[in-house]
Amino acid sequence: MAFMAVLESDLRALSAEARRRYPAIKDGAEHAILKLRSLSSSSEIAQHDDILRIFLMACEVKTIKLSVIGLSCLQKLIAHDAVAPSALSEILVTLKDHGEMADEGVQLKTLQTVLIIFQSPLQPDGEEHTAQALGICLRLLENNKSSDSVRNTAAATFRQAVALIFDHVLSSESLPAGKLVHGGYISRSASVTSDVNHSINNAKSLEEDFA
Repeated sequence: MAFMAVLESDLRALSAEARRRYPAIKDGAEHAILKLRSLSSSSEIAQHDDILRIFLMACEVKTIKLSVIGLSCLQKLIAHDAVAPSALSEILVTLKDHGEMADEGVQLKTLQTVLIIFQSPLQPDGEEHTAQALGICLRLLENNKSSDSVRNTAAATFRQAVALIFDHVLSSESLPAGKLVHGGYISRSASVTSDVNHSINNAKSLEEDFA
């Protein structure tokens, strides 16, 4: 399976990069390679967090090279539905921390990862996680130290994320066709618009609480 082979290659690259200064990450990457060889699908990877854990550990070091490897691999895991929903909170913490790093490349990787989350089955359902993810974009958008490239990407990511939230909620089978208001119904799209606007308006305050 191509995805599994790519992951093993990434783990080898991580092990090589961490070899001298971060032996715990090197050992963890080698252990993850052995674990990966015993698995056969994305769903099995999601059930065993050894693979995810080593990439999060690489990100925790907050060196540019390890962060880029870690974020790139997080993107692949998320895109292939190889991450359990229970890991979303920790991933958002990692992304928030990396959004605050000064390196432009890391900031752009962070924004890419946020968008991939919204494009994947890991997309947040609750307002808190949604606001946390949107808040990462807002912080980079409003940071006067962000480069033009980062600000433009943050704005585009925010817009795409909001559009994906609309699509996700509108296509949800559990959402009723309308809400009863003062004896009448408002349309489902109007209801979603109100909910998303509320989430956007509260993104900053919730993201600050998340800090």
